[in-house]
Amino acid sequence: MNDAWYVLSEEQQLGPYTGEQLVEFAQEGRIIAETMVWADGMAEWVTASQVEGLIPQPVAVATTKPVLATSNWAPPGARAATNLGARVATSASPYQAPVSGYSPVQAVAAGGSYPFFPIKAASFGLWMWSIIGMILAIVFLMISVVGMVSNSESKADQSTMMTFGIIGTVMYLVLFVCSIISMIYFYILLYRSWDCLRCGNPRTTPGQAIGMLFIPLYNIYWLFVAINGLPQDWNRVMASHDDLKAAPRMSEGVFLTFCICSLIFPPVAMIMMFMMVSQMCKGINFFAYRRNQTANATTGVGPSTLGGIKFK
Repeated sequence: MNDAWYVLSEEQQLGPYTGEQLVEFAQEGRIIAETMVWADGMAEWVTASQVEGLIPQPVAVATTKPVLATSNWAPPGARAATNLGARVATSASPYQAPVSGYSPVQAVAAGGSYPFFPIKAASFGLWMWSIIGMILAIVFLMISVVGMVSNSESKADQSTMMTFGIIGTVMYLVLFVCSIISMIYFYILLYRSWDCLRCGNPRTTPGQAIGMLFIPLYNIYWLFVAINGLPQDWNRVMASHDDLKAAPRMSEGVFLTFCICSLIFPPVAMIMMFMMVSQMCKGINFFAYRRNQTANATTGVGPSTLGGIKFK
């Protein structure tokens, strides 16, 4: 059997489990014939009775919508899946496999229900720590430079000069590493932000948005497409779907100011970057925890609970 199986219980997806674990659950009665299961590569969710070798005795498959298992069970190590989940479809099959991977053909018309798909959560604090590291490194680097200059004028001993030199070198390396980390994480956030728009006819793909920024000279133009174009497409998509109207918006003025100042006055661009990263993190996290928010709004019980058991 497949090594990555998911189980749907009370409209909540649990897993992944190995095929051996699934068989054990069936033998223990935790999985019954009508329980919905799905594995990577399957076109849709199926009942456990349709999986060969899972249910000990064959059970006839009902022609109507399968009844979900409602027993309050929780397999060992179970956790509620917040980024994956079954989407209720309008086709003959009541459940479809989760949407995964970028594909322009997944675009949905304005006003329609925006699909669920996995998006990793973002951390504004992680980016901030790299910026704090840069600031501290700059401060200590300036202190070491001033110390070397003042001691050279007073003809201090060689050991003092060497100490300031070592401090300056270490701080320079810290500054370099923190700068690389902050830039890489910014590109990751930009990628995830565009990935959130995969079903809204965005002007570019996530990979193209990042890749074109590394082309010399052309990246001056592309800066206004990949960065300035993000809030424009974002706000359009959020306003086009009723189930996304609660999503946070991005300021087009902030992103445009960043692009312009990146070329003519970098210090202001750095200030704008704080606001940009904050807005991107809020938007990404809306999609990362969207299933939780939807469940809380419709049922009053978040998908992190099942049968009185809370999954972490």
